[in-house]
Amino acid sequence: MSEQTPRRVRRRPHRRWQRVVLIVLGSTAVVLIASIVVIAVIVHRLNTPEAVPKSWRAPTVLPASTQPGIPAGSLVFDSNRTGNYEIWTMNANGDDERHLTDDRAYDSWWAQLSPNRRTILFYRTPRGTHDRDYSKTSLWAMAANGADQVELRPAGLDGWVYQGHAEWSPDGRRLVMFGGSRLNPQIWITNDLGGNPTEVTHRGGSNIDPSWAPDGRTMAFVGCPSSVCLPRDQEIYVIPDTGGAATRITYDSLQDDDPAFSHDGRELAWLTKVGGGSLGVGTWNIRLLPVKTTGGTISVVRGVHPTFLVKANGDAIDSKPAWSLNDKTIYFHRAVGGLKSGFQIWAINVNGSDLRELTKGEPGSNEYPGTYA
Repeated sequence: MSEQTPRRVRRRPHRRWQRVVLIVLGSTAVVLIASIVVIAVIVHRLNTPEAVPKSWRAPTVLPASTQPGIPAGSLVFDSNRTGNYEIWTMNANGDDERHLTDDRAYDSWWAQLSPNRRTILFYRTPRGTHDRDYSKTSLWAMAANGADQVELRPAGLDGWVYQGHAEWSPDGRRLVMFGGSRLNPQIWITNDLGGNPTEVTHRGGSNIDPSWAPDGRTMAFVGCPSSVCLPRDQEIYVIPDTGGAATRITYDSLQDDDPAFSHDGRELAWLTKVGGGSLGVGTWNIRLLPVKTTGGTISVVRGVHPTFLVKANGDAIDSKPAWSLNDKTIYFHRAVGGLKSGFQIWAINVNGSDLRELTKGEPGSNEYPGTYA
């Protein structure tokens, strides 16, 4: 009986392809897991607040100049004409400029004059940062003559990753500001020293740029209709200082920022991106809208639509409006023809007439005028 020669079994080609597919799937899974881990680490770092310096102590007294402080009719602003951003004052015509802060390690900006004109709030960030990273901001106060500078809120206080846009209440006893995480900051009220924060909003998306109404019971802010909050989704809302439901003011699908009430409470001014799409700096203008207050509730006058303040805006970048005390003038900073030459401070009558540059010929960028003048 003869032995049979064993057959050779050919490997089927599809088994090779199975191995290739398994290798590709395995490699893809590894890359996907690694990407998820990297993203998680980045998100964690982005949402980790700065460490509050162990040497920081909460202030117990607000610095203030003796009467009369900053003269009525004066403006506070920031300028980098000396190399880094510092706080300055000038009168409403752009004359009599005075230098208040001088610390080359920081950019000092967003000066806000108290209603009694004796104290100035401002933010500080590491030099070269300016207003481009709200995770680095610390809130400060000083006497209106620049003396007694004190840190009210260091970066990272209360676990906030972001903080900014602090403004005085009409009676000067409280501050409103935004704070919290990068993707979901909320509106908060603190005492005049920046302490004991109380949350006003509890909404999805980004809630920023708060501003008091003159009644001291209501505020405007910028928010989004949904938790997915792209710049073009930013709209103006109002809300009681006790919180609750927010009332939407704008429905324009344009990026709106920095609302500010007139002192008589009859008009609301804010910024709108009017050109340039969702990318790039674009073109900005200030808009005005009459509002009415009934029983502490602010609403839009029916049938009235926002109007542009600067009629021949061109390609200018107009920024945060600040009302004069008599509500006849709005101050703002403006860049014409791009950002290469920086911003300058301008003024315009509320009816859109007499547009004028107050810091014409001054070096550097001059920004964020603030006034109770």
